[in-house]
Amino acid sequence: MDIQTHYQFAERINNNKGFILVVIVSWLIAGTLDALAATFILGKGNWAGVFKFVASALYGKDAFTGGTTIAVQGLIMHYIIALSFTLVYFFSYPYISFLHKSVALNAVIYGTFVFIIMTFCVVPLSKIGWRPFQPVPALVNLIILIICIALPITYIASKYYAKPTVYENQL
Repeated sequence: MDIQTHYQFAERINNNKGFILVVIVSWLIAGTLDALAATFILGKGNWAGVFKFVASALYGKDAFTGGTTIAVQGLIMHYIIALSFTLVYFFSYPYISFLHKSVALNAVIYGTFVFIIMTFCVVPLSKIGWRPFQPVPALVNLIILIICIALPITYIASKYYAKPTVYENQL
């Protein structure tokens, strides 16, 4: 990355209001779409069961005997995870040039990255533990992550970074 590009990226980050607002909007859209897909596609409408499963990453099997409080804690954990993946993409975008090419391709790549991290790192290292790999549910989860998490994040980031900075307008 050259000095000018680094300066432009730093300018975008230093424009806290714009950057923070775009990240928050991206995070909430992606997190909500993923939560809805998990609830209605994977959980067949049982939101509490879905988010008790998420909470079981911290509480283990005891999460499933908990009430609404545990489910809400799982929902909060879900949004924290969505925020972390949103931030990773937004901070990586200026430094990885192929991210500037195709939103659809980036969504597939980033959704696959999120799937791999969650399936083979986060879940096995949590109290949920290692689960046997099942191809059909894995494919459903991958498609949900690509459409609900990666696509909104990659699209919004590409639009945000496509706008000229004040520095670029002066050139």
